[in-house]
Amino acid sequence: MYQLLIVDDEPSVVNTIAHTMPWEELEVDEVLRAYSGQEALELVKRHVVDILITDIRMPGLDGIQLVEQIRKFSKQTQVIFLTGYGEFEYAKRALQLEAADYLLKPVSDESLIHSVSAVIRKLKREEEKAELYERAALLLQEHQPALKAEMLVQVLEGGRLDAQESLAMIGVPFASGDLATLVLIRLEGSFSRFNRRDRLLMEYSIFNMAEETFSPYFAVWTCRDRHEFLVLALKPRIDPDAEDGPQLLPRLCGQLQHNVMRYLNGDISLAIGSPSRFPEEIAASYQSALLLMRRRLGKDIGLIMKADDPLEKQDVPSLKALHEPPSLNHLLEEGRWEEAGMKLEMSFEELDQVWNDSPELLTELYHAIAFGCYRYAHANGETLTRLMERIGEPEGLPELRALLSVHRMKEWALGLCRQLSCEKTEDTRSSRASVVAHVKAYIHEHLADDVSLHVLADQVGLHPVYLSKVFKLETGEGLKEYLHQVRMEKAVRLLKHSDHKIYEITAEVGYLNTPYFIKVFKKEFGQTPQEYRDHYAMTKG
Repeated sequence: MYQLLIVDDEPSVVNTIAHTMPWEELEVDEVLRAYSGQEALELVKRHVVDILITDIRMPGLDGIQLVEQIRKFSKQTQVIFLTGYGEFEYAKRALQLEAADYLLKPVSDESLIHSVSAVIRKLKREEEKAELYERAALLLQEHQPALKAEMLVQVLEGGRLDAQESLAMIGVPFASGDLATLVLIRLEGSFSRFNRRDRLLMEYSIFNMAEETFSPYFAVWTCRDRHEFLVLALKPRIDPDAEDGPQLLPRLCGQLQHNVMRYLNGDISLAIGSPSRFPEEIAASYQSALLLMRRRLGKDIGLIMKADDPLEKQDVPSLKALHEPPSLNHLLEEGRWEEAGMKLEMSFEELDQVWNDSPELLTELYHAIAFGCYRYAHANGETLTRLMERIGEPEGLPELRALLSVHRMKEWALGLCRQLSCEKTEDTRSSRASVVAHVKAYIHEHLADDVSLHVLADQVGLHPVYLSKVFKLETGEGLKEYLHQVRMEKAVRLLKHSDHKIYEITAEVGYLNTPYFIKVFKKEFGQTPQEYRDHYAMTKG
């Protein structure tokens, strides 16, 4: 709700506006009055005034001077100038003071209501923006470590990197072209016996130890990768060609290994990758470090390995399109059908053109799709069997041997995506219809009470802006228009079939101000409520 101040040196103007406008309906909960510019200035200093309606020509401090004074300490107050003078210089100065409107006396109630409504809509938009910005800032601060870690995982997997501004926003200490070295850490020994919670605590402790150990010499960026390895991305703070530069990193890794054993009583092995340029060479360096781990580590524990020479990777077929983030599993689980379809299209094209219909890769692709379907069904609280029945596939997933060709598997996979997409769309429509039905029922039952957009949104647990969009999508008309229609229909019924007084009908259809209700009704039907009732009684008789 908002506070409004009316200023005019004619008390009758101030009092008429204060008493005849439907302020509660406009979401104004307090109307302040002042009869001079100086009195208004004192009120604005003592109260939070959201909207100022002020005359311009007043004795002493005039309206222009009043707003100039207010702007020195309040940029947020919205100003509507209400004056009997349409002089260009006044209008020009009003624009310079960022006035919301400039109305000439005598002003109609409709014009003033329209102007105040527009100002309140603007205030709400600004409040929502400020609220969203504050919430986003808090969320960013709260989730910054997780965001940084996830972004590093994205870089390791060859995903596209956001703009440098985004990296700086979440505190990533790397820039394009920086020389970086990866260190992979495997938890071993007693760590392997820990449960999930305790292991996460150990990982957190190891990351803290790594920060303390490496940060005097390197900028440190950390994450846990998809293989459960801890990853350190290190950018030198000192000249890497300094006298002890080549030995510095192995020595620090040994120190970290020693501290982990001493304070956490556990073993770790470390694989030190080759220096590479950020971000374009990081994914290849990561794959080399992984290969180093797999080839040399085995069952041994407590090792420190260094990739002095690039290791040749075996030319084993791999579907690049399938494994690039975001994964097919995540796309299916989240119901992002268009993106899932595009990823499948690229995977099948790669399979057909590069790997020549490889049975092994077809099998991998089949299992990736099947796993995604299981995850989607379980995430939505049902079994895969039930899901397949609902989309018209009572036999469930086909057997793998029936799909061992690119063409047949592509036809099945893309068809499945379309079916799931249609099923999700129907669920969404059903959900929207339920929300709209609830809102309509509430309006009919509580028309005489507060049925503002915010109250209706609270009833269905949605944001007011989103509720407006849902209602419009489902019904084809705005919520405000629907509410107006319901009020007019009920007013007509009461006029025709009851002997209630006009002021009683005003309250029953949710208006606070009888003159305003009469104006709205006449605009809708071309007659006042009493004229409408008299005409109906005459035609009926």
